[in-house]
Amino acid sequence: MKKFYIFDFDGTLVNTFYDSVIAYNKALKQNNLPEYTYESLDQIDYSDFINSMTEDMQVLKLYSKIYEESEKEYTLPYDGINEVLKELIKRGNEVAICSNRSQEQLEYYTEKLFPEIDFKYVIGYTPEGGFKPNPEVMNRILNNVNYKKGEIVYIGDKKTDIVTAQNVDLDVIIVTWGQGDEEAYYDNYPIKIIDNVKELLDF
Repeated sequence: MKKFYIFDFDGTLVNTFYDSVIAYNKALKQNNLPEYTYESLDQIDYSDFINSMTEDMQVLKLYSKIYEESEKEYTLPYDGINEVLKELIKRGNEVAICSNRSQEQLEYYTEKLFPEIDFKYVIGYTPEGGFKPNPEVMNRILNNVNYKKGEIVYIGDKKTDIVTAQNVDLDVIIVTWGQGDEEAYYDNYPIKIIDNVKELLDF
């Protein structure tokens, strides 16, 4: 049985995608460019959106600025995440976060969105620590816990998360509600691909 659950943040615990689309369209509009069209936010295909993004650095820099300054009203935990985290802890497990989001942002959103969850570690990007899949990022957690590798599982949504787990010899579970694609869903390394957050309670 697993005892220590390490989660990716964006696309795994929290839906940050919708606010990105809204900010991007505002940047396009301010540059008099056609906006990315969709019927409803929850029907947008992540891969299609990413593939459609411009390479114009002026637009991308404006998009980044708009996103950072926005209220991010749609940035929320996925349905059922809070309940599952609480249940994992209630059963005597520990939870942590390992993300490529900046450390400052990660701490802010963790406190805002998960005020009742006691994460043992919240590890984000720092200039000296680098980005996943660099093993040094995950090792900031692993080097400070006493669990055996078989007692730890990493939960993510993309191929980067799979490579991260491989680089430190951890089991990984991939979720399908995030920003992943077939490259992640058909990879042979994950111990499980799950469609429902409650499936995490089976490990």
